[in-house]
Amino acid sequence: METYKNSYTKDEDCLLWELHEIRYKLHKRRKNKTIEEINREAFKKYYTWQKEREYKERKGHNTL
Repeated sequence: METYKNSYTKDEDCLLWELHEIRYKLHKRRKNKTIEEINREAFKKYYTWQKEREYKERKGHNTL
């Protein structure tokens, strides 16, 4: 991830500031992980989400 200096303040653009904060938190969590570890965790989260969605669909809950 490229390092950059913010050209805005929280008061000037709240949405961009929130995105910056989210990206910073993700960077802190991932900075010592390999691409393989990050991908493995992402796949696990997706698989869990997919199974929960399938369960809800079988139970008759509309997810859309």
